[in-house]
Amino acid sequence: MSGQPNAVHAWEPLQWYRYLFNRAARHGTASSAARTDAGHLGGVRHWLRTRICIPDLQTTWLPAALWHGLRQLRRHPAALIYSTYPPASAHLLGLALKTLTGRPWVADFRDSWIYDPLDPILGQLPYRRALEQRLEEAVVNSADAVIAATDISAEHLRCTYPRAADRIQVIANGFDPEDFEFVAPADEKTLQIVHAGSFSLSHPQRDPQSLFTALETLLDQDPTWAQRLHLVLVGQLSTAERQAAVRLEQAGMIEIVGAVQREAALACQQRAHVLLLVDHVRPWPSSNVPGKFYEYLAARRPILALTGHGMVERLMFRLRAGTCVAADDPNAIRAALVDLYERFGAGTLKSQVDETELQRFHRRALTRQLAACFDRVLQSPSTAHPGTPT
Repeated sequence: MSGQPNAVHAWEPLQWYRYLFNRAARHGTASSAARTDAGHLGGVRHWLRTRICIPDLQTTWLPAALWHGLRQLRRHPAALIYSTYPPASAHLLGLALKTLTGRPWVADFRDSWIYDPLDPILGQLPYRRALEQRLEEAVVNSADAVIAATDISAEHLRCTYPRAADRIQVIANGFDPEDFEFVAPADEKTLQIVHAGSFSLSHPQRDPQSLFTALETLLDQDPTWAQRLHLVLVGQLSTAERQAAVRLEQAGMIEIVGAVQREAALACQQRAHVLLLVDHVRPWPSSNVPGKFYEYLAARRPILALTGHGMVERLMFRLRAGTCVAADDPNAIRAALVDLYERFGAGTLKSQVDETELQRFHRRALTRQLAACFDRVLQSPSTAHPGTPT
């Protein structure tokens, strides 16, 4: 392997779109990664994303990325190719490099591609889903090892692609312990709940409306709830979400902080009594776990998870991480908020996650698992020693 890490930027035509129509990206601000509204050109982007750029907009990056990849492998021969999803185009690059060079390849699915898609378009266009499933099949059956981030994702891949079942393993997402100071929240009379990140701007189906409805119901029942419960939203909101929160913001029940740097977001989490996670309900058990869930665990705060059946719910109960209720049930959310406040007042609102369980999600432990996966692939008798790519 090459002695020094070497990051190479591959040009893509789409970067000009971002530069022209995403002001935050031009100025390098914290919100540059958020979905943006390009006005009348938004329709063009949607057409490209649904009809032309398959599996994703990053497909325009593939030609240059493949050229750079082959060039780098000639200059700095590597023992192994590693690709991560999302975007799915990264796995297509890994597949191409594997085919052209014969080097062993590890495909890492940080989220489910077909079973629990990040892009709702896959559920709306059957032909698109069928095509991308063929691409996923090629990736899973060609890779020397496949990594899934959750048990549900791995179970689906093993059942769908039995030829590759013995090459599929789980390595979860996690957190860096050094990022957290483990300070106690302020001892106040107001229950402080913090949500870090965006809602629909990070996933179009993630909606805080049921939460806002639950808060408004509390406010209607007793206006003093505005002094008893304070929800801090750290992250960029859409225009519709800001409008939906106007009444609660005016009442002092919600504080909208907006987009901040990562360090400031972590500091806000440390000042909370409860950390809020909002995920969208699916017709199937969800397999993806938002990255903030692991940071919430590291902050050692009780979690209020508004979600459906699936992996988040499974982890919440297994780890005893807090309260889990249906994301689309305002009455259940309201009841959960009342229960949290009562436990806060009684002094019994504490994280119950076992430290031994928590250590499993330390990034160093997860990195060791990834290194062990690489070692197994490289030591496998079926892995041929590659030559220099042409």
